[in-house]
Amino acid sequence: MLIQYFDKRKIISTNGFSLFHSSTTYKRVEGIGLTIDNKISATLKGKSLRFLSFHVLRQIFDLSGYYREATDSDISDFASLAAIKVDDLAQLISISDNWIRRKFSLIQQSQILETVPINEIKAVATEFNIALNTIVEDGVELISLPTNKAELKNILRFLDEDYYKSPLSKTYYMTNSKRVV
Repeated sequence: MLIQYFDKRKIISTNGFSLFHSSTTYKRVEGIGLTIDNKISATLKGKSLRFLSFHVLRQIFDLSGYYREATDSDISDFASLAAIKVDDLAQLISISDNWIRRKFSLIQQSQILETVPINEIKAVATEFNIALNTIVEDGVELISLPTNKAELKNILRFLDEDYYKSPLSKTYYMTNSKRVV
């Protein structure tokens, strides 16, 4: 099934002046109609939904069951994970936009911080040239989350495994989507 998003900007109405171009002639549109985008918003095949823009898809479907944004309380819980150190929780919450909140939620769902040792996380961060700051507190190494929004986004993108290395050219990439192969 092909899915196309429409909003009120796509409606051709009798208010105003609308033209239709065909071959070498312009013709005034007398009735109402829709403009159809040349890109499909999503495809649904069986139980598989594929899309290019999460923003557009969220305007078509309620995706809250699949992509949940972290609440202030969830961010506080994230900040208190055994592997994380946050110096200013209020500042962390204040800079957390929708994207950051979604990443906090996805990282917690993946349990990457509970299953991968800090030394492995640091080694991979170094390989990808990600500035991952750690501190040692009571003999335990912790990831220190920055309160600078751009730096925080880089760390969260890394912890959500949005970086990969090409198997052939060994080139490092950043992606905005993931599909298990």
